[in-house]
Amino acid sequence: MRLSLLPLFTLKCRFVFLVMFTLTVIGFSSQPMAFQQTENDEHAGHHPSKDEKPTNEVSSIQPAIDTSSMMGPGMGKGMDKMMEKMGAPKPKDLYPSLMRMQSATPEQTTFLLSKATERMRLGNEQLSNGFMWLAEASQAEDYAQMQIALETVKEGIAHFDSGLATKRALLDGQEPRRVALTWFKTQMDILPSIPENNQTIIWGMTPFHTSIMVILLLFAVAMIYVYGFKMRRASALLAQLKNDENNTKASGTSQKNNTGLPTNTDTPIVDVETATPVPTNNGVNSDLSASIPVNSADSGMRRKVFSGEMKVTAIFIETHDVKTFRFAHPNNDLIPFSYEPGQFVTFSLQIDGVDKLVKRSYTIASSPTQTHYFEVTIKREEHGVVSRFLHDNVKVGDSLKVKAPGGKFFFNGKGENSVMLISGGVGITPMMSAVRYLTTTCWDGDIYFLFCTRTTKDFIFEQELRYLQARYSNLKVLVSMTQAKGTSWMGPQGRLTSGLIQDFVPEIEAKTAHICGPPAMMEAMKGILSGLGVPESQIKTEAFGPATPKSLNKPNVTQPVLEKVSEKQITFSLSGKQAPVNADETILDVADSLDIDIDNSCRAGSCGSCKVKLTKGAVEMDVDDGLEPQDKKEGYILACQAIPTSDVEVEA
Repeated sequence: MRLSLLPLFTLKCRFVFLVMFTLTVIGFSSQPMAFQQTENDEHAGHHPSKDEKPTNEVSSIQPAIDTSSMMGPGMGKGMDKMMEKMGAPKPKDLYPSLMRMQSATPEQTTFLLSKATERMRLGNEQLSNGFMWLAEASQAEDYAQMQIALETVKEGIAHFDSGLATKRALLDGQEPRRVALTWFKTQMDILPSIPENNQTIIWGMTPFHTSIMVILLLFAVAMIYVYGFKMRRASALLAQLKNDENNTKASGTSQKNNTGLPTNTDTPIVDVETATPVPTNNGVNSDLSASIPVNSADSGMRRKVFSGEMKVTAIFIETHDVKTFRFAHPNNDLIPFSYEPGQFVTFSLQIDGVDKLVKRSYTIASSPTQTHYFEVTIKREEHGVVSRFLHDNVKVGDSLKVKAPGGKFFFNGKGENSVMLISGGVGITPMMSAVRYLTTTCWDGDIYFLFCTRTTKDFIFEQELRYLQARYSNLKVLVSMTQAKGTSWMGPQGRLTSGLIQDFVPEIEAKTAHICGPPAMMEAMKGILSGLGVPESQIKTEAFGPATPKSLNKPNVTQPVLEKVSEKQITFSLSGKQAPVNADETILDVADSLDIDIDNSCRAGSCGSCKVKLTKGAVEMDVDDGLEPQDKKEGYILACQAIPTSDVEVEA
């Protein structure tokens, strides 16, 4: 059908078609993504290699058809000229020139613009000739010549397009090399696609992508609403069940009252702080109020103290001389007391070879959030009666008598946004209780954990500290070894120094510090922190072991020993005993010599276990941290710290 219409083309129609096609080509060439990639043979035709001779792509077709009889003299002459052009080498001096230039001078720009203009003129001429020859070949129905004319039109478009793109880019001030690369990428169809000018972009996305995101967002909102609705419904059901349970209990009570049993509406409420617990056969406190854990710090220090037996459920070996003992309720109930991180438990032990009951206190190492058990970590001391007994004789299943909790030394994060926990040796145990508690309760303050020990084999809780530090970003750990030579330790060595602490803890003067360890280590740390600007009120300490003897602090150490004997007398009113006291002896020392039982634990003035009431005389104490302000007003003293300055009488 197309062949039957070709002879109908008139010269006027051909001219109008030529003008419209030319304008269309010019319009499309101005768009950055107007044309697709040319075929490989066409692209190779635009860029022949140096060693390749110019070839005629349709030369094999031309001899097959004799068209001389079908065209007029003008057409034949024009076609001969066209064939001559097609056989000539392709112009390639413009873009190679652009590729060799990094920047163009005004003269070079003028030269390149003229080349681009010439390329556009050549393309326009090829377009005009190609369309004219195409029309003449269409009238003559010469298909071979139509193909040649079409190739001429394509080449004219390519010339015109490249010249126009070059001219626009140069006039816009672009770099010549970039102009050439852009054109080559356009020919190879590797330029990034850009949206059309009339395409709306919302938040960097097309309308289609935006609609998909809106649908997903609406779906997410709907799912959240459905989840919230289900949770509200579940809460309402739980509340309804609770109300039904209360109503059932109330109805049961009313039914009992209807049986005629006497009802006393004036029954007093028993205060759990003063009520006497009823012991069971195994000696465990069965007071129900004591079995309810209170882990909140709001309950304060005035809470129920448990005294009874607890069972050893597990023993863990921490290092070569440190074990952790886990205790639980004998009936597998909740532990019958609550405590704060850093408080201690006192053991009352009957040890073979020791005449009287031995009491020792050990800090609880577990977190208060563990309500089914508590743990103490104990180092075996060669000359420690209780520690050797626990290490060598206690096994899983044994029951020991304990009293808990005790002590003022604790940190639960209330009112603070950061803390320093400094420890040495086995003094790490209260710090581990604090770290376990703070991390478990999601405390968001910064925790600076500083620990000093002798060697890697003495590093207690090493694996757990590594795990917690990797898991919680607010926990910073600094460990130093004093005898690391010959070990695999690659961290800081020596004791904790002022420079090491200052580099590790930023804004140290605003931090609260808790220190636990040997007395000498604690004194050194207090001096270092004071020197770094930490106020004395922000330094909390708890010593492990006996306090430093008062005689060591006196400058006059050359006096004869006999001068230390005084005529001061101590009277123990409850036991009815009396004894003289030496100049540096404490009330607890004298009580031990008389076999008078006064509870004691740390013997350093921190725990408050040895608190007794002074009814007569005066004493002096180096440390009174274990006393509350109300205790001081009521006349209580610490027997382990109190040295009489006159004749005294105490309730013991």
